[in-house]
Amino acid sequence: MRRSIVLTAAFAALLVVIGALAIAVWSYANREQARVAALHTAHVDTDNALASLRENVYLTGILIRDYLYDTDPGYAQQYASKFEEIRKSTVASFHVLAPATQNGVESSALERLHDEVNAYLDPIRLVLDWTPQQKAAGRAEFLRGSLRSREEIVALSGQMEQLISENFSRERARIISADREFRSSLAWATGLALLLGLGIAALTLGRMMALERRSQATESELRRMSAQVRTAQEQERKYLSRELHDQVGQMLTGLRMELSTLAPEREDADSELSARIAHAKSIVEQTLGIVRNIAMLLRPSMLDDLGLTPALTWLAKEISRSSGIEIEADVDPALDLLPDTHRTCLYRVVQEALTNVSKHAGAHKVDVSLRVTGGWVVGTIADNGCGFDTTTTPGDGLGLMGMEERVRELGGHVRVISTLGQGTRVEFRLPVPRTAQGSVAEEIHDSHPDRGRSRHRTDRVETSA
Repeated sequence: MRRSIVLTAAFAALLVVIGALAIAVWSYANREQARVAALHTAHVDTDNALASLRENVYLTGILIRDYLYDTDPGYAQQYASKFEEIRKSTVASFHVLAPATQNGVESSALERLHDEVNAYLDPIRLVLDWTPQQKAAGRAEFLRGSLRSREEIVALSGQMEQLISENFSRERARIISADREFRSSLAWATGLALLLGLGIAALTLGRMMALERRSQATESELRRMSAQVRTAQEQERKYLSRELHDQVGQMLTGLRMELSTLAPEREDADSELSARIAHAKSIVEQTLGIVRNIAMLLRPSMLDDLGLTPALTWLAKEISRSSGIEIEADVDPALDLLPDTHRTCLYRVVQEALTNVSKHAGAHKVDVSLRVTGGWVVGTIADNGCGFDTTTTPGDGLGLMGMEERVRELGGHVRVISTLGQGTRVEFRLPVPRTAQGSVAEEIHDSHPDRGRSRHRTDRVETSA
């Protein structure tokens, strides 16, 4: 419980760290993206404003030159309107440049540029009201003065552009430095999260391996106990079967014989007593048959006395007689040389399969085949019944589980193949134990058709019940 709590807390801490990292990365990325976008936009706007300012200065020089050399006074108003547009554009450029100044040097440079531009534009407004005589007299001097002012404005705008570019470079360097610091912090945090994740993974893996080992040990213990229970059950069945057959059967047989000896002595004297004795004798016969059937169902004595082949033959006949199903059994006589555990396992598997067929399959015919092939006992029980859907039908029946457990204990496996309306096929494979492989192989060799009859007490038995 403590380990589970520690693992849960560590996993929660890892989730918190990962979540915090994700939020920090997302927030920082959005913030830096906004800063870079704003810096880029401000830089572009500043460059555009300075370019527009220089353009307006040159346009003003061209405009005033054309005006001074134009002798037609009718175009004076047009020159004045164009000048006002240029002046408004210049004012707008200064409005854009004002927020870009970050220190006193930039503000002072911008103020000098503003004063110089005003000193350049203010006289032009007065010149636009000159008469043609004034134009002819003062244009040369005015144009020379405008040229000097224009050159000064261009120089100041260049200085201003350099100052603003340096400011933007410092901002870019600050952003790069902040990004480098954030990447370093992110690397540390990621390393911490990775270490924490590796620690949690190691603890979880250790815990899972411990639980898996415990589960395997528990499963092995349960299987061992289950095998012991089945062994004890088989021993008890064998004991009860022999007791029923030997003790109860003998007592009932003795009672039947006593009744048989009483019947002739009293037959002439009392016919009613003779009828009662005959009735009692019939009841004893029925009871004896029931006891024998119970003893055979518990464990047929022929399985121990005669072998697996006669036991399976009797089993097929009994189930066929009680259910009306045609059962064809093909049993290899070499199976009688297997150890008692293997013979008991094969008998119980076939018994359970045939019992399931008689109860649930609704079949008319069953084929049973048990052969020894390549060191394996291969068994098949196939019926033509209704079948079932193995994907939806739960495979937790006690009969099927018992079959699988019995075969698995001896190193084999069971497979059930069934389709709705097409019957069911139970296949199982059981390895022949090494101690019996030599004798089983010799039996199979002697049972070959070219070698004549088997030296065993019975050849391969094919029974149609």
